[in-house]
Amino acid sequence: MDKAAHFDLDGLAMLEEVMEDEFPELVKVFIQDSTPRCDALRAAYAAQDSDQVREIAHSFKGASANLSAVQLAELCFVVETAGRENNLLGLNDKIDAIEAEFAQVQTIFQTMI
Repeated sequence: MDKAAHFDLDGLAMLEEVMEDEFPELVKVFIQDSTPRCDALRAAYAAQDSDQVREIAHSFKGASANLSAVQLAELCFVVETAGRENNLLGLNDKIDAIEAEFAQVQTIFQTMI
């Protein structure tokens, strides 16, 4: 699996270096917190709740960016913007993409811890 397609490799390497022995725990917490975020994002979209979609996508974006998962953060930004603009039309595909990207990120992270 190509890490460069999913991560800012320099940022990820720096994070691993700075966090040292705590890096695996950071990754585990990210994975544990992100799984319910995907479910909550899907539920907020199903309820057509723009505010919740925006808030969840914003939180997910920040967590992803903090771990250098840039592709995931970019997808979350698109969904966050749609929620802010109260335009949820066609977001199902974007949420599918977030879930698929998170699965890829999770798989890569699991090989690192």
